[in-house]
Amino acid sequence: MNADLTFNSIVFKKAWDNQDESLRQSTARGVNTPDKMSIKTQSYVDSTTKVAGRRYTLRVDRFDVDANLQQIVTSAYVVIAVPVTATSTQLTNVVTTFKAAIADADLVTNVLNDEK
Repeated sequence: MNADLTFNSIVFKKAWDNQDESLRQSTARGVNTPDKMSIKTQSYVDSTTKVAGRRYTLRVDRFDVDANLQQIVTSAYVVIAVPVTATSTQLTNVVTTFKAAIADADLVTNVLNDEK
């Protein structure tokens, strides 16, 4: 496991990890307003196909203080389910499509603000 990871100029330093979970965080903006990244893994068996797999959850939390001096947390997370029979090409295709959607500047405007 890589100890420290950098994304979007934020250096997430590993706070701890175990077999199924890890936490990295940055306190560059202050100890009361950290940026946190957690990764969790879990085995599963699909209820329909009965194929086993591993589920990965990556979550990023940004702690801030609002105009009323209340601490607020804005979060984004993704769950990637990987059946044991999936090929690396199949996984790469799903992740590439997901990255393209997230990278699209219109995602928030066109989807997230209007989705019911």
